[in-house]
Amino acid sequence: MKTTISILLLFAASTWANQKCQMHDGIRMFNGKHCASTTRYNDGHKGACGCGTNDTPFPWNNNQYVAAANQKLFSKSGTKWCGDSCGKCVKLTTTGGSIPGAGTGASAGHSHVFMITNDCPDEAPNMEWCAQKGGPGSKQTNTHGYEVHFDLEDNGNQISKLGWDNPEVTWEWSSCHGSGTPTEQMWHTCECSK
Repeated sequence: MKTTISILLLFAASTWANQKCQMHDGIRMFNGKHCASTTRYNDGHKGACGCGTNDTPFPWNNNQYVAAANQKLFSKSGTKWCGDSCGKCVKLTTTGGSIPGAGTGASAGHSHVFMITNDCPDEAPNMEWCAQKGGPGSKQTNTHGYEVHFDLEDNGNQISKLGWDNPEVTWEWSSCHGSGTPTEQMWHTCECSK
């Protein structure tokens, strides 16, 4: 029995060793920056910021660096349409870490700017990643311990081409600039920018 417990503890320790972000005051941080988990998705819809015609996304909303933010970051009020973060950009930088069971991550130090054009709602099938929960007075995190999660659009294989396999990242608000990042002009064609 002791051997089995020791093996399980060793396996758990080696699995969690993939995460570079450490807990500080209830939130994951890396080199003084807030951390986030990521996944990839392929969406044929205009998204929760209305970046398309009818329900067909604008081409740039399928093949440039756009993301769906977890519900709490997407909208302070909890709305699932035209949230506060629509059209805002975030700079994501890989830590070299990964989330156990989610993918292999990516090498450290690669940054890209993503525009938020969609919501990752706190409902099935997104509960593991996008439902940041916690008790009163506690930091609200997903099941992997992250306050923030970004689901990265990969319909044009733009994320796969980066070699990003659901990496752990640091995140910060950013101006919308960068190669492959939608422009302000593109954002103003979305329903929620009006």
